[in-house]
Amino acid sequence: MSVINFLITQVMSDAGVLFGLITLVGLLFLRRPVEEVIMGTVKAVIGFLILLAGVGLLQEATNPISAWVAKLLGVKGILPQGLMAMGIMMSSKYGGEVALAILLGFILNLILARVTPLKSVGITGHLLANWAAWVVAILTALHMSPTAVVIIASILSGLHYWLATAITHYFMKRNERLTSEWALYLPDSIGVAVASWIGKIAGNPEKRCADIKVSKRMEWLRDSIVGMAVLAAILWTVLGLAVGREAVEAVSNGKNWVLFSIFSGFKFAGGLAVLIYGVRMLLGELVPAFNGIAKTLIPGAIAGLDYPTVFQFAPQAVFIGFIFNLLGGIAATLVMIALKFPVVVIPSVWTNFWMGALTGVFADAYGGRRGTIIATFIIGFLVPFGWSLGYPLTGPLSSSGLISDYTDVSIGSIILYLLRKVFFVH
Repeated sequence: MSVINFLITQVMSDAGVLFGLITLVGLLFLRRPVEEVIMGTVKAVIGFLILLAGVGLLQEATNPISAWVAKLLGVKGILPQGLMAMGIMMSSKYGGEVALAILLGFILNLILARVTPLKSVGITGHLLANWAAWVVAILTALHMSPTAVVIIASILSGLHYWLATAITHYFMKRNERLTSEWALYLPDSIGVAVASWIGKIAGNPEKRCADIKVSKRMEWLRDSIVGMAVLAAILWTVLGLAVGREAVEAVSNGKNWVLFSIFSGFKFAGGLAVLIYGVRMLLGELVPAFNGIAKTLIPGAIAGLDYPTVFQFAPQAVFIGFIFNLLGGIAATLVMIALKFPVVVIPSVWTNFWMGALTGVFADAYGGRRGTIIATFIIGFLVPFGWSLGYPLTGPLSSSGLISDYTDVSIGSIILYLLRKVFFVH
């Protein structure tokens, strides 16, 4: 068990180690010279670390407005925070079941990719863990034995690792504005599908987010990073003014409250720029190396990677998708309050960034800026209702104030809620 725990906690759950290992093995399979193996492996790990630095800046920029939004709404509720929910499960008495579900689920994913026409393999370690942790949580709430929990969770996890990657690849390879070279593994595969469909139905793919018309003197806004920095600074400043000086100074660490709001917006744009640079470095080494492994072990295998790997295709849609997903989340909270829902979901902002950015990229590719606005708002509005219904069904997490923050979890929660209603399972 100690070996399994090491593999889970030190290898599979650490994306940097996992990506470096995959790159190393892949380059060895390709019989590259030693110097190329060393350089490729190091560049993959460094690219991932640069990506993480970008994520850190984004988190610093978005965290303050979570508190500001909660204050403006004037209500307490549960937060969609998958990583924190996973941490609770991994450190609880069910941590062993989660670890086994990740490992056995990944093995099942490899087997399915080997023997079926769908060659998708999810390799985003922390997201594999997030999904398995949620599945274990809902199974323990059904009072199953530990053995049954491990078996069922492993099957459900393995199937999800495989199918979610296949779903995202389907929508990526069918649009020339994206790519067929890799896929995504994330528990937001339904969000990807819905955003693509809504974008196609409601939007116009010829009028993309990057093509918004501006006057000649405002052409500088077409620079994705500069334009995003200015718009984000305006948004952060407006929110800061709305909540007031005291609320901003509570998180500004002594910095002038207006300057803090402005520079938080700049930090958002800077974080995204750093993230995209790291993604490109990582992919430049990881994708060819993964293909080296695939040729030998699973011919035609497609790697399921993380959210940021598609942000480079539409940086403007990343920002627009984030904003409208957040607006949808705020609208959902207000409706829950008005209808007196027993569980109210508060926008965590950080979750809205990732969900909105991801679905924004796909909606933009299929339906341009109108598709992006409509799809990300609808998804941001509807998904929290599934989280609200599913929260009481998560066993060890049902008193934590946290719920896994993904569209697939929302749909899974609705299905589970209806099944329990139909079959009177308590």
